[in-house]
Amino acid sequence: MERYEIEVEGRITARRAAALGCAFVEATPEHTLLRFDAADAAALYGLVARLRDAGLELVAITRTPAASCDAPGTTGGPR
Repeated sequence: MERYEIEVEGRITARRAAALGCAFVEATPEHTLLRFDAADAAALYGLVARLRDAGLELVAITRTPAASCDAPGTTGGPR
């Protein structure tokens, strides 16, 4: 699974972000930063289509390291 940070033009609410399938990160007067965990490229392209259909202008998409259940300080099952 890949994690992405998506920046869109304007402000959207956490509720609207959730409806789009994203986690709300933060908003400024000009932009909103969202987080999206994509299982594959098709999921990411689907999100981009939903953003377009919602009338949101895409500013940037950045792939970021995903939180891992194997990271120190987390609990996870056996490998």
